[in-house]
Amino acid sequence: MTVTYKDHDIGGLILSIPVLHRVKYADTVDQVEAAYQRSYKDHLVDSWLKSNCRHPYYRSPGYLREKFIEFECDEEAFMFALSWS
Repeated sequence: MTVTYKDHDIGGLILSIPVLHRVKYADTVDQVEAAYQRSYKDHLVDSWLKSNCRHPYYRSPGYLREKFIEFECDEEAFMFALSWS
């Protein structure tokens, strides 16, 4: 697995921060916030993430109207995109 890092200079301190890869997998219906709309596809995505991801990933916040996952690992983002987007 590969994780791409980008160096940031913060007050003379150089930090290596992982680059996040966003993969959108669904939109909500009728402009409802994502926190209030859970589908069978969401459960399948959860199952896929638990069984295939070794690096951290982050979900879209519930107040948006699109559903996406942000991955630290390049390969996991690529495999998820092939499977779900």
